[in-house]
Amino acid sequence: MRGVKSFNPRARHCPICDEPCKKKGKTAAGSQRWYCKNCRYSFTSTRTDQQKLAQFREFCDYVTDTEPKRRLAGSLRTWDRNHAWCWDTRPVWEPTGEVYDQVFIDGTYIAHGWCVLIAATTDGVIAYQLCDKESKTAYTALLSRIPAPAVVTTDGDKGALAAIKACWPTTHVQRCLVHIQRNIRRITTSRPRIKQHKALYKIALNLTKITTAEEAIEWQKGLSAFHSLYDQWLAERTYKHTVPASQVPKFAVNNKSWWYTHHHTRRIVRSLDRYIKDGVLFTYLDPAIDPAQPLASTTNPLEGGINAPLKGFLHAHRGWSEDHMLTALDYWLYNRSINRQPLETFITNTRQTQPASKHKPNSDQPAKIDNAIDHEQPWEDSLTIRKGWIRN
Repeated sequence: MRGVKSFNPRARHCPICDEPCKKKGKTAAGSQRWYCKNCRYSFTSTRTDQQKLAQFREFCDYVTDTEPKRRLAGSLRTWDRNHAWCWDTRPVWEPTGEVYDQVFIDGTYIAHGWCVLIAATTDGVIAYQLCDKESKTAYTALLSRIPAPAVVTTDGDKGALAAIKACWPTTHVQRCLVHIQRNIRRITTSRPRIKQHKALYKIALNLTKITTAEEAIEWQKGLSAFHSLYDQWLAERTYKHTVPASQVPKFAVNNKSWWYTHHHTRRIVRSLDRYIKDGVLFTYLDPAIDPAQPLASTTNPLEGGINAPLKGFLHAHRGWSEDHMLTALDYWLYNRSINRQPLETFITNTRQTQPASKHKPNSDQPAKIDNAIDHEQPWEDSLTIRKGWIRN
């Protein structure tokens, strides 16, 4: 006597009668088809969790790479519809609390009027802050989340320096030597004509070649020699009554009777003297700091390693809405952070969207925008107030 055939305990159950089903081939897409002998219903069993995970992985690849959407498989509208829920997720930034030897800080401007302040090391991004412009308040919000490092390297923004003084008073400051060299070249140009600018430009070129304390001392001697040779030239003055009104600089139009003839060059030379006095030029050579690895003298690891690729990433995906751009920015920076986790772990970290507020017109005034037909006066279009006789 033949026994009753038993179903596999892993068999899918019919969504209609809840009876176990048997396999019945596969669909054209390769999915397993199930058949219920009781109600003769055929269906495919989908794993929603696996489908969501696959969609989220595709989304993470998209928002962390420069590959355009048009090169993705399938229809663009289908891709947008299937991955729309992914834009509501966010990565979770968890501070490590580690005290770093050197931290680079800088700001870069992106679309929709945003400025991104980034704090990073040579290993990756520590934290970032969104703001409208570089300021003390914005930098304070960024630096307050990070323990004070031994050295901070900055391009010299006033807001950054003020925030460093307030949040990290014991941290040594290293001014970016490339930015200083660039400021000098803006005055002298890369092909200076007069001898004073030639000497100053040579000092600027030698600044980024210094690797030892002895070379730093020789560079300072060269700056002192420049002062001894050209201080009298820097002190030359121009009086307002000796030049035509059209040649008076804007800063001297109202309340100055004279100004330094070479005020731009004088200002940049005085800034070099101030940097030496403050001790922010050669902090990377200070033996008292004793870092685990050699310190950098520029912000190039941040500007070239993070800011430039970030600009290229946003340019490749230009046209994003503001909300999509900020979401992708969050994932892109997190993917290059120090304490990063697999992006798949944030599949459930969704934000709550605020419902749109409904318009409630004041009962004392007529509605400015209405969504119904006035059945009492259906002939009135409610667009304008009309006067006079109706004419055909």
